[in-house]
Amino acid sequence: MILVPGAAQARHRRTADFSTAIARSAAYEVAIKDAAARYSVDPRLLWTVAYLESRLRPRLVSRKGARGMMQFMPATGRRYGLLTIRDLHDPARSIEAAAMYLRDLSAMFGGRIDLILAGYNPGENAVIASGYRVPRCHETLSYVARGRSVFGSLVQVVQTSSTISHRAARTTQIDHGISNSHSGPHPFVPRTQPARSIYFAF
Repeated sequence: MILVPGAAQARHRRTADFSTAIARSAAYEVAIKDAAARYSVDPRLLWTVAYLESRLRPRLVSRKGARGMMQFMPATGRRYGLLTIRDLHDPARSIEAAAMYLRDLSAMFGGRIDLILAGYNPGENAVIASGYRVPRCHETLSYVARGRSVFGSLVQVVQTSSTISHRAARTTQIDHGISNSHSGPHPFVPRTQPARSIYFAF
């Protein structure tokens, strides 16, 4: 039997967890992108919050009473139109409400990702009470660190995907030019297909 070090096991669990959430998120891609566009929020930030809060599970209920994919407490949910238990568990409505909330947090905290994430976790009043800094409690510090890591991973993959897609387009143009220079019955088949990001192909 091969013993895997604890750190390696933890990395494996995180990778599997992330992959599962990405697969689960496919059903909500349009809702996330549309809500983000309506409220001028980065869709990758909206996805990050959905991942942190529930791993994109709309039926989740926390021990503290937060509900739905975006884990709204009922009082906060009512501020953004989630008036009933059914509303809180409706994925589209929860995503819409979270996009509005993130828009407000972004305006309140000057677009700073760390403060936006901190505001979503314990609430904006906790950030304000901490002097517009991330509150120094373990849960919030961990939440912000994980959020920045996930968001950074999405940004990195999108950038990589754009580079690969650009190279693929150039390959297509070159190969197409070569194929046109030879008369023959074989249709052009590109060697490289444009890559898609983990979640958002921009």
